[in-house]
Amino acid sequence: MRKLLRSTAIILLSFGSYSTASAQIAEAVEPTTASSSTKQAVPVQVDVDHAAFAYEESNSLVEMYLAFEASTLSYVSTDQGFLASLPVNLQVVRSTQASLASTNVEPTWQDDLQLSFVIADTSGLAEGQHFVHQVRAAIPPGAYELRIGIAEDMASGRAAVAIRRDMMVPDYAVSSSVHVSDVTLASSIQQSSDKEDAFYKNGMVIRPNANQLFGSGLNMLFYYTEVYNLSADVSSTGKYTVFSYIADANLPQPMASYQKRSQRSLRSPDVVVGSFNVKDLPSGSYFLRLAILNENNESIAEQSRKFFVYNPEVVRETQLVTAEESFERSQYARMTEEEIERMLEHTEIIASDGERRRIKGIRDIDERRRFFMTFWNVRDPDLNTPINEYQEQFYSLIQYANDRYTNSFSEGWKTDRGRALVKYGAPTAIEPHMFDTGYNPYELWSYNNIPGEGQAQFIFADLDGFGTFELIHSTVSGERKLSNWQQELRK
Repeated sequence: MRKLLRSTAIILLSFGSYSTASAQIAEAVEPTTASSSTKQAVPVQVDVDHAAFAYEESNSLVEMYLAFEASTLSYVSTDQGFLASLPVNLQVVRSTQASLASTNVEPTWQDDLQLSFVIADTSGLAEGQHFVHQVRAAIPPGAYELRIGIAEDMASGRAAVAIRRDMMVPDYAVSSSVHVSDVTLASSIQQSSDKEDAFYKNGMVIRPNANQLFGSGLNMLFYYTEVYNLSADVSSTGKYTVFSYIADANLPQPMASYQKRSQRSLRSPDVVVGSFNVKDLPSGSYFLRLAILNENNESIAEQSRKFFVYNPEVVRETQLVTAEESFERSQYARMTEEEIERMLEHTEIIASDGERRRIKGIRDIDERRRFFMTFWNVRDPDLNTPINEYQEQFYSLIQYANDRYTNSFSEGWKTDRGRALVKYGAPTAIEPHMFDTGYNPYELWSYNNIPGEGQAQFIFADLDGFGTFELIHSTVSGERKLSNWQQELRK
């Protein structure tokens, strides 16, 4: 196991904005009055996030961000103020080992932290205030599980806390193509020469927002990322463009008022920082997306990050997006009931939860037709063209899946591989393992970037010998996960 010098910092987060509030790292201090200790019977509330960056040939640099809700901690009065002490154990375990019953699994990396937070007064503590801590570690690329443990403390009434999060660590060293690191979402980014600051990196102090929540006081969303392997192959002019934008979580196209383009000089690595003011965004889920463009305005690398906005005072406008031609003259007005049912099956793959509930509640056939017209129009990247490019691409993937994966049991797009293809697009690489000794046939699909997920893997295996490849493991949120999938493949 290898440790990297970790950053330690204590920042008090008022809801919606970070502020340095007489908080500091403190040595253990004897309480002046034991009666001032505030006991609690609830677990400490912790938000967890991470980001990985290029570091060295065999390791990537992983930053782990922890935000502890201040009101869920126990405090004792000291000469320096009110002190909260918190023992935290961090472990990074290979996903292939994470599900093993044995408690003696050797972590790839681990650390024991004794965190101490001091504040001047506890009377003003409210929900939404956090202490933020950052840990940096050099970890080999791969799929992991991040484990956070906080021990029970009977004296203070603190309950034990155990949190587990999937964590993919990309291998930036093997790729010769342009690549974008993970994105750190931050509450602030400021230029600084203070290398002693716990959040200092590359001439800046970057204060991470571990819960990815913005709005209602924290209006500025800051982001940090790094671009690797930029060279003359990207541009003969020595320049390239970063296109950054915000998109609704359910829609692919950029939001009109949330797009930025910046032309930059070729350097590798290149540090990219930016910000968006989200005070006018309605509450909901969104994606921050970054595209690296060459001199021909072609995207050569992309990265994205999901975040959340809470703006209760902003009302979401509901507008029906229509095509140039009226509904009566559109293709949707002529859809038969059979075609409607067929489209309902297809769109189930990409529809949001709200859209699924809405269509299931519509009984009138004409209203269903209008629903599908809206469904596709809001996904159309350019309403000024006669073709909906998104819909065309979607059905070309349906057709490809049918051609490639149809079997005696089902159409290709209904198989696990077909569904993944239609939902996430063509994989960056497919690694077939059809004749490995002692193993059932399987395929490993790799994606360089899935919006909101980054690098991802899918494992499809023919376990019954009938040629039906089922998904047994994926690193994508919401998909099936099987930590010991290699064992599942053995005959």
